[in-house]
Amino acid sequence: MIKQLSLFIRLMKDDRIHPLIKLLPILSLIYLIIFPDFFPGPINDAGIIALAMGIFIALVPQEILDEYKEAQKVQDEIIEGDFEDL
Repeated sequence: MIKQLSLFIRLMKDDRIHPLIKLLPILSLIYLIIFPDFFPGPINDAGIIALAMGIFIALVPQEILDEYKEAQKVQDEIIEGDFEDL
C-alpha cells in the first residue's frame, strides 16, 4: 500500500503525465468534499479513492510506469547501513 501511494505521488509530480489524467484523483477528492454521504457507509469513501487511483494508474503510459517500477526495485535492493573501520 505504501509503495503504491509512493508511486501515485511520484506520478502526480511527473510532467510527462497529461494534466487531464492528473485531474481524475483531484476530482475524486472534490467529490468526497462536496458529497460526503452520497452513498451511506464508511466503505464508499475508500472505494471512490481506490477506484480513482486505479483508473489514474491504468491511464498512465506503460513506459512511464515501467520506469518508476524499475527505480523502486533498485531502491528496495539498497541496504542502508554504517561502515565502521576496525
